[in-house]
Amino acid sequence: MDVSHVRQRVQAIADTAPDFEVQHSLEDQLFVDVLASIALTSTNPLAGVVLEARQIDFQRPCA
Repeated sequence: MDVSHVRQRVQAIADTAPDFEVQHSLEDQLFVDVLASIALTSTNPLAGVVLEARQIDFQRPCA
């Protein structure tokens, strides 16, 4: 994943307005994907550890 790919995805989020539920979903997935990319390419374990929060099962009343 590189900066241009991330910028394209950020633009895709903007382009889905006014559907805020889709925007939230796309944004959440972008954050996960960027953190996963960092976790795979960094010796710092922080990104990998924060991704563990995705394993917690809790309700999300909004998208």
